[in-house]
Amino acid sequence: MKEFLRAVWRWARWPVYILAVLAIAFVALVIWRMFVLADNDQTKVDVARIHATKLTWSDINGTLPPEPDPTANSATLAGVDSNNNGIRDDVERAIYLKYKDTPRVAIAALQYAKELQMEFTEVRNSETLVAVIQEEGRGSLCLSDKKKKDEIKSLIFNSDNRTQFREDIFRKYMTSYSLLNNQECDILL
Repeated sequence: MKEFLRAVWRWARWPVYILAVLAIAFVALVIWRMFVLADNDQTKVDVARIHATKLTWSDINGTLPPEPDPTANSATLAGVDSNNNGIRDDVERAIYLKYKDTPRVAIAALQYAKELQMEFTEVRNSETLVAVIQEEGRGSLCLSDKKKKDEIKSLIFNSDNRTQFREDIFRKYMTSYSLLNNQECDILL
C-alpha cells in the first residue's frame, strides 16, 4: 500500500504544486488590484482638486510676501510660498512689481503662474498632468499675450532642475488630451 501511495503522489504532486502556485498568484493579483483601485480613486480626487483650484481675491489682495531667501527658494522644486496661495513668492513679487499698474494683466499673470506652479506640486501620473495642462490652457487664454506668458514661464522654470523636472514629467506622463471649454479667467475685471 505504501508503494502505491508513493506512485500516486509522484503523479499527483505536480498538479498540486501548479494549483498552489496559481492560488498564490491569484492572491497576489487581488492584492495588487486593490492598490490599483485605491490609486485610481485618489487620482480622481486629485484631478477634482486641481480643477477646483482657482485664483481668488484673497490670493492677490493681501500683503505681498517677503522676498524669499534664494537658498531656501532653490532648495525644492516648488520653492517658497509663505502665504500658501499656490504661487511661489519670488514669482508673485516679480509679477506684482511689474504689472501693479495694470491689474487685469497682473491677475491673469498670477493665475497663469499658479497653474504652472502646479506642475511641481500636483503631477504624479498622466491624469493629473492632463488636469494641470488643462488649467494651464485656461490661464494661457486668460493672459493671451505670448510675450507675457514666456516671461511667466521663465520666472517659474528659472533653474535647470525645474526645467528638467518639467521635461521629465512631460516625457513620462504625457498623453493625448483636450482643453477645457470653461471660463478662461478665474477673476474678471
